[in-house]
Amino acid sequence: MRSATEETASDVAELIDELDRLLSSDDRALILAGVTADGSPVDWIGRLRSQFARHRLRPGDAVSDVRGVVSRLDARTWADGFKVLHAWNHQTHEFTTEIVPVLMIDFLERVEAPALLGDAEAGRTTAAILLDYYLLHLLTLCAMRVWDTPEPTAALDRLTQLVEHLQGPNGSGHHFVADAETLLIYALSQFHPEEQAYDRIIARVRLLEWDRQVSFARVSAAVLSAHLRWGFWLMYERDPVKMRRDNVGDYPWLLNSVRTLARAFVSSLESGESTEERASITQALLQGLAADAYAFIGRPPAALADFEEDYEELVDILRSHLNAILEEFEAQKPDKARYAPLALHFNFPHNTLVAIVTLALLEARPQPLTLNDLFVPQFDTGVDESQEHLARTLMAFSRGSPDRLGYRGAMLVAYDPLSGLRSFTMTRDTLRKGLGD
Repeated sequence: MRSATEETASDVAELIDELDRLLSSDDRALILAGVTADGSPVDWIGRLRSQFARHRLRPGDAVSDVRGVVSRLDARTWADGFKVLHAWNHQTHEFTTEIVPVLMIDFLERVEAPALLGDAEAGRTTAAILLDYYLLHLLTLCAMRVWDTPEPTAALDRLTQLVEHLQGPNGSGHHFVADAETLLIYALSQFHPEEQAYDRIIARVRLLEWDRQVSFARVSAAVLSAHLRWGFWLMYERDPVKMRRDNVGDYPWLLNSVRTLARAFVSSLESGESTEERASITQALLQGLAADAYAFIGRPPAALADFEEDYEELVDILRSHLNAILEEFEAQKPDKARYAPLALHFNFPHNTLVAIVTLALLEARPQPLTLNDLFVPQFDTGVDESQEHLARTLMAFSRGSPDRLGYRGAMLVAYDPLSGLRSFTMTRDTLRKGLGD
């Protein structure tokens, strides 16, 4: 008889293998051919809804039925404190019955999305994006279970390869995230009522190989920074005490991310790497500290009282290497003429990704940029889309309807170069005054 651990590992391997088969073959084309064989676009996405709700896809005459394994893995994830496939309803204070891809289809039908009004080409594009969106959620569930496998780092590597397949030539052309680490962020970033669950995830992340810890820290610093700066500027009246009180679960996660990046910065310095070679680490470290620079100048906030050793290590690194850090931060200073990630604010990255997908579905136009592309300085995207255009489009979408606005009418996604520059100046000056000689 197999142990519970062996059974869980077997379930993870089974779902990953099935996703690998679906994503590496022409099965998606067969699924779409089946649902679009007759009827209207409304009929097509209705058929997809049925398949998603039952976790039972039909590529041609075959059947890909993952109901059992998805149910078991979802239950284990919920026992850990996270509901990956469902959304939190802030009005009823409970998770939705339907999974997120099904809710998206219900939304498109409710608003009578243009692609559902008879344009066959647009309808097929919409169906293809929806199928990829569903598979993204199954990949996300797998990412949350990698610690059930004998080699979590290897499992993340494989999931990153599957993300590439998802967004490759056999898919819709829509790009969601860059890697498996961001799948984890997507899973963690919507509201979950049990704050201690995040501490358990931090402990698990520390079991990964070092380069994976750094990758997770880079994305974590970016999303926590955008999230907390959104609150600081738009919700908490620029009062960090109010912000900390309302985001207790985020601070140990932020501390672990910033400490990891600070370690990586020092390692790069000591190994003789150039400023350019560690620019991505420097940028992420800046973002992490900009989330709440006042929290890391030697007086730990209450949310970090149980993490004294980690906190002291981070402050010691920052104080010992302050001149080098601040000098390299200057090279990352936001420029109002160029896209800057410090100018981006959002309430939750989960909602931001949902907004990107919603826009793509309403326009029947796959988005070529990933969520991660919004977390780095301006670069040549190589496609007919820019980071700033996407950020401003999301801002316009978030304020386009009263039901998309947050506390006191705040936009849930905002792009403001001036506040980005203010965040930079505040971070630099706070570190210099708080940690300098």
